[in-house]
Amino acid sequence: MVLLTPERQKSNAKSAMRDQIVNMIMNKYRSYERPPTGANATHVIVFMKILAIFSIDVRTMDYYVDMLLRQTWKDRRLSWNEVPAFQNYTETLVSPKLKEQLWLPDLFFRNGKDGYLHKLTLPNYLLRVSPNGEVLYSQKITMRFSCQMHLQTFPMDTQKCMINIGSYGYTITELKFVWRAEDPVELADALQLSEFETPESFGTEDCSGNYSTSTGAYACLQAWFHLQRQLGSYLATTYVPNILIIMVSWLSFWVNVDSAPARVPLGLLSLLGILTQAISVSSTLPRVSYIKAIDVWMIFSIIFVIGVLVEYAVALTVLRKKQAETWHEDVKMIVHEELTRWCAVCQQQQLAQLQNSQGLSRGQLEFCEEMELLLTSQLIDDSKEKTKPRRPPGLVESEIDNYSRFLFPACYILYNCFYWAYYLGLKHSP
Repeated sequence: MVLLTPERQKSNAKSAMRDQIVNMIMNKYRSYERPPTGANATHVIVFMKILAIFSIDVRTMDYYVDMLLRQTWKDRRLSWNEVPAFQNYTETLVSPKLKEQLWLPDLFFRNGKDGYLHKLTLPNYLLRVSPNGEVLYSQKITMRFSCQMHLQTFPMDTQKCMINIGSYGYTITELKFVWRAEDPVELADALQLSEFETPESFGTEDCSGNYSTSTGAYACLQAWFHLQRQLGSYLATTYVPNILIIMVSWLSFWVNVDSAPARVPLGLLSLLGILTQAISVSSTLPRVSYIKAIDVWMIFSIIFVIGVLVEYAVALTVLRKKQAETWHEDVKMIVHEELTRWCAVCQQQQLAQLQNSQGLSRGQLEFCEEMELLLTSQLIDDSKEKTKPRRPPGLVESEIDNYSRFLFPACYILYNCFYWAYYLGLKHSP
């Protein structure tokens, strides 16, 4: 014979009473029928706790959420506090097996793409029945939600993402979801996001009046939060390197115009660096029909680098033109000097002009002029074929570069002022 302690006897009595309560409840319970509420809809109170928000993907426009989804409703068929034999049993019924035997709301996420219930080490759900028939159903789930993102101001954008809840089969006259009055959506204390500012709170609303289909009107609850993108990572990986590349391209203004092997590769390498950055950024973003802030930045960066190459082409053209004019003047002067040495007629003509301002005969003058023109053209042709152009004076060859050394940085600074003022203003606007 085994003697039981009072505590053991009390525990056995509770277990026996609990089994009797479960048998009584399930005797006539039908899980396919919603809780009886007369002509009114069954009210299910919804609240959740957000444990983590992660994998926010701008290309697929979705994000993942780890949450504790909790629902509570009242089912009088499950109450036992009014049964005299069981009024002393005030504890709640907690059993995983009850999930398969009880009626559960057909809650689903309208903007959910995928999701699963955590099952380690056991399926992560709780079903608790109170003596008055109140049911608490809690689940730990991970959901992937769609979020329609507007990227006009990317990467200085703020996105508004939703969690939309509804009933899949019951119309609003049969089942109605309502948010809990206090803190319907809680955030975990240690919640952190990798690329965005941590949202301070969630907004909630009842959107049942705005959601109906051809099969009827259904319950609708909506929670939303704002994701404000952090600019720091993009400054370090995109903007600052981009600015440095453009500043390097300006070094060509301090290189001689006739040093093509130095200036052309510098401009082309700068352009290649900007294009590589633009391709890298665009590969991480979706293809949209509008221009983003990062696109504007890249386009103007390409324009500034191409402007450096165009400036070199203009400066080189001006240099060649100045050199051609200098060649003609130099050759004419040389020819004139040579002719004055051996053409006695011309020397006499110059002397006569100085003494009595009388000219030579027409035939003598024509002979000297023809000889001068012939020798001048011959020397010009020889100089183009056999000699390289001489550098013109410093003022002529560096005039455009001197202007560009100040004009390009000034325009770039002005552009930056407009760019950051405009987009940062949009970022902080309501």
